[in-house]
Amino acid sequence: MSLTPDKIALKRATGEMILGVGGVEAAASFCRVGKSKLSENQGPQNEDSFVALDVVADLEPLARSRPGWPHVTRQLCRTMGGAFVELPDAKLVGRDLPGCAALHAKEASEVTARLFEATRGGPLTAALIDSHELEREAREAVEASVQLLAMIQAIKGEGE
Repeated sequence: MSLTPDKIALKRATGEMILGVGGVEAAASFCRVGKSKLSENQGPQNEDSFVALDVVADLEPLARSRPGWPHVTRQLCRTMGGAFVELPDAKLVGRDLPGCAALHAKEASEVTARLFEATRGGPLTAALIDSHELEREAREAVEASVQLLAMIQAIKGEGE
């Protein structure tokens, strides 16, 4: 049996998480499994060995400074057809709901305008995505949407 691309990506994500903690020796000191098990979990040659969820819960917060964080969670989201989006701390979001909604509308409008501009001459290509900064614009729109959601949830939570 060989690993599927998704499972290979999960192994890589596990390795990135472990590197973010400082390697297998450091990671082993923060979770219930030892160095050899962590090595198996990240190694593609060990097709039946994957990191346990409680180990991810112990290690992933410690790997926050490594690019791509949260590595395993992000890969699982991708495998399931979604994307990881970190919610802002509701206390830091503020109370300007109309301002937050306006930012949400502005960012959504900007990414839409750039998309229409990029596709005016034909199909969308990687070069057009880069030249029109569509990824950045889309990310900003998602972040504004998530901020609006966090604010609404914070306000709803206050009334309960």
